[in-house]
Amino acid sequence: MIALLFCPFAFTTGAFVFSGVLEPMAAAFGTSVSAVATLQSAFAIACAFSGPVLAQLTRGRAPRALLLVVLILLVFLNGASGMARDFHMLFALRLAVGAIGSLAFPLATVLAVAGLAPEARPKAVAAVYAGIPVALIVGIPLGSVTGNAFGWPASFFATAVICAVAALLVWRFVPAVPVVAQIEPGSAASSRFGPGIYAHLGVTLVASTALFALVGLIGPAIRATTGFGGTGIAAMQVLAGLSSLAGVRLGTALVSGETRHALLVPFGLLALSLGIVVAPLMAGGISALGMAAMVVSVCTGPAAQSSTGALVQSRLAGLAGSAATLAFSLNGSMIYLGQGLGILIGATAFSRYGLGAAPASGLVLLLPGVVLALLVAFRFRPDTRVEGA
Repeated sequence: MIALLFCPFAFTTGAFVFSGVLEPMAAAFGTSVSAVATLQSAFAIACAFSGPVLAQLTRGRAPRALLLVVLILLVFLNGASGMARDFHMLFALRLAVGAIGSLAFPLATVLAVAGLAPEARPKAVAAVYAGIPVALIVGIPLGSVTGNAFGWPASFFATAVICAVAALLVWRFVPAVPVVAQIEPGSAASSRFGPGIYAHLGVTLVASTALFALVGLIGPAIRATTGFGGTGIAAMQVLAGLSSLAGVRLGTALVSGETRHALLVPFGLLALSLGIVVAPLMAGGISALGMAAMVVSVCTGPAAQSSTGALVQSRLAGLAGSAATLAFSLNGSMIYLGQGLGILIGATAFSRYGLGAAPASGLVLLLPGVVLALLVAFRFRPDTRVEGA
């Protein structure tokens, strides 16, 4: 399972490995910080739209072999990103990494649950999903430290090495499994898709978009409120990763409680994460209050996202039944689409109105999410039973 955990770890690290070196990259390419932040947006949006398409095009392929191909391509594309001669070349490479890498997490999940009884699958999925917060704790901070110490290209080279290690682990320790049956449009399984599933997918999209209006600019935000450099930013990113792990546990507890209003808990945390830094960022300058606000934001935002993910995934399993795999894939697309849109919205707000406008825009985006969370609470009964995946 550790080998499969390494796949989302490598992919997530690559997505945001340069978030702590946005300013040096902007200086190197002669562009703005908000423009460099759109590299993350391009990556995420490419991942969101390519994931379902590539999954359909590659259906019937052996998942282990396909995963190895994906990881090897990521090695070369991340390495090439570190050698990009101009911003446009780097932008195109990040699009390619996002598109191809969109298969990494779904394929790792398929391999993790292969042959398991339905009741054992949630734990297997959670074990693979743990690669994402581990990337926040280890991978992304490592990229910040490496990029600040040796130049921004080193962040991408480090990601290439991580992808190579992931490929080696999969090749050595993950056995081949039979090709699983696919869900066809119009089948009995796909017909189970209805308002309940779409409402939960909407919750994921809104939560991810709102959070990443700030997360896409987390490096500049931390510098502005704390004065921290590369090492300090990396330490805050580690704190965010630990918060994400705590959020997984919170989400699991909320799932176990089967509370109708459970989704309002992470939305409240998300509102706190965004709202508490608006005033310090708008005021500008380094202060104890601003530093404290940023610490609270870093501790609550990732926890909110992880707990939302645990809740939505568990409910999708019950609502989708045998189409759960398809539902999980679409939910992943909503996460990546939200990340891309959030970064784009936050960067636009920053460039026009200043850094404080980024989390403020996230707060505005939360409003439809609260409406969806209330709709889910009163209209769709939580169901965490796994009928098939």
